[in-house]
Amino acid sequence: MSACDEERDSAAPAVKVSHRQLKLLHVENPLSQRFGNAFFRALPAEPGVYFFHGAEDQLLYIGQSNDLRARVGSYRHVTPEQHPKRTLRLVSKIARIHWEVCATAVEAVERERLLLLEHRPPFNRAGVWKGEPWWLTAEASNGRLGFELSREPNEHSLGPFPPAFRYVFGALARSVYRLAYPEHSLASYPHGLVHAAVPLCLRLSLTEPEAALEAVTTFITGHSEELPAQLAALPAPQAVGEQEYWLENLDRLQRYRASPMPAPSGPA
Repeated sequence: MSACDEERDSAAPAVKVSHRQLKLLHVENPLSQRFGNAFFRALPAEPGVYFFHGAEDQLLYIGQSNDLRARVGSYRHVTPEQHPKRTLRLVSKIARIHWEVCATAVEAVERERLLLLEHRPPFNRAGVWKGEPWWLTAEASNGRLGFELSREPNEHSLGPFPPAFRYVFGALARSVYRLAYPEHSLASYPHGLVHAAVPLCLRLSLTEPEAALEAVTTFITGHSEELPAQLAALPAPQAVGEQEYWLENLDRLQRYRASPMPAPSGPA
């Protein structure tokens, strides 16, 4: 029996939509126009896997979350300023949303993993093939926290990490910066830090880089839940778009923690 024991499906109304209406700079997000806000409020706030389909019912994207309502609803707040063009194109093409509820977050992660390898949707990057592992080097000095993510280990690196760690790395970098400067809006973040795939080499000026380094290291090696707890305790931003952005960021970290992956080794 599948770990996912409940299934729901919804299609957008069969109405003709002009090219102008599909522009993502419209005041109202395309998904709110197509499905209505009541549809997103009715989504279950439970772990599960979700599927986005195009106008001809082709599968575009598969994702998972510990909270389907929050995660799927966050796509209503996709903007050119905070999201990559790939995500903008995805949102413009969604015509049907389908989901499966799973018993636990771990089961949702495993269900997504298997589905990605089976279907390889065009808008998914991570998880559609078994790629090369990543290695992370991090150090704190002179008021800065330095990160370098690479395919090759060195004597100071941690790893190996799975291919999808490329995106966890971005969530980690944003998280330690937010903890250092919780009053900053996303518009004031260093260039590239708000993108899903941040630069592989980063140098962040932080108030306490040594503490940030310890938080990151203990988190990725599976020895502490302190980092997600600190993020969850921060006051929510006033802007709805930023609230959804940080929920997505936290969800990515929680997904990493829920994944049944082998623990990384120490320095190579």
